[in-house]
Amino acid sequence: MKKILGLFIFLIIGVIATACSNETIKTKDVEKFVKEYKSEQYNLKDPANLPTGIEIGDKVKQYLSIDAFDKLNANRVFQIAPDFVKKTNKTIELEDVILEKEKENEDGTIDYNYTLKLKVSDKQSSEVIEKKGQISVSNDDGLKITRNWEDNVKIENVAI
Repeated sequence: MKKILGLFIFLIIGVIATACSNETIKTKDVEKFVKEYKSEQYNLKDPANLPTGIEIGDKVKQYLSIDAFDKLNANRVFQIAPDFVKKTNKTIELEDVILEKEKENEDGTIDYNYTLKLKVSDKQSSEVIEKKGQISVSNDDGLKITRNWEDNVKIENVAI
């Protein structure tokens, strides 16, 4: 009887430990995480002193899985915002990220749809544009973006 009780307690402790180690991803935490990531990618306030796509990639690398970073970097995604600012002489600032949970995948990642609200300004005016995208997030060793895709939006015939 003592052996069975001991085994039962050991089993309960194991289940609790396993449940605690596989933390669920909270949308609130993901939203904060994505805002930090997108701020690094899009906050470009000085057209005369722009970072390169490589410099932006270095800043955002910590938010991305290795595969996601490699794909985005190969597609020169981090160069889009600096090119836009350079061609239009306007600044960009992330105002908000609206995140909508799409689905939980069997591999533990969660897919989200999002809308970025980007403030595009020059010395005379500003406008807030919306840019839609999709993102997948895992929580293996802290939050990591495993997939990121965005629509292109054109302003003055220049994509952002």
